[in-house]
Amino acid sequence: MGVKCILCDKRKPKRYCPAKRTYICPVCCGEKRGIEINCPLDCPYFVEGQKYQQEKITKQRVKKEGFEPYIKRAELYNKSPEIFARIELAMVNLFRAESGLTNRDVAEALELVIKTLETEKKGIIYDYRSNNRVVNELVRQILSVLREYKDSPELKRERITVDYARDVVEEFLKEVRFFMEVDPNPQGYLVHVARYHPERIEALKDHGPLIIST
Repeated sequence: MGVKCILCDKRKPKRYCPAKRTYICPVCCGEKRGIEINCPLDCPYFVEGQKYQQEKITKQRVKKEGFEPYIKRAELYNKSPEIFARIELAMVNLFRAESGLTNRDVAEALELVIKTLETEKKGIIYDYRSNNRVVNELVRQILSVLREYKDSPELKRERITVDYARDVVEEFLKEVRFFMEVDPNPQGYLVHVARYHPERIEALKDHGPLIIST
């Protein structure tokens, strides 16, 4: 008998899996990547799979909510693109440093930031916290970005209001919640954002061809 896929023990392994450091079958690759397999962000199969998944999610959201969410986000983004980029980078850098970070953690952090901003609008400065260390770190980083643009006197015209800060965070929260509804990958949103902030990664080496011909 020939060699079989280590995951299903049924089919012939044809794709090199950098996470498992061996070859697996295309079916297991397609069904388990990013869910049961902790795929590196530079795996070509993972990249292609996520691209397809994100296109599908975008179509689903447009079908459900129309184009209004994208129009509102674009209006907020055009006012201060740097804030969007820095909040995304905070998520991505923490995701790369803490591989266990999930979409749910991000949603919790964003909810806490919104509560903090709403309390601040009432004239009370109080940072809401979580029991989760990683969530608290993300809350700290996002609030740091927002306060830099909200409170710094040097920015003058670029300064933002509490309402604008809340609207921006609310847009991120809506997006991650939608991913949680339709994407089975608990880190799907984070992978989606990470694609827009690539880090330097060495190409896969010494693994031979990615596909074995039958």
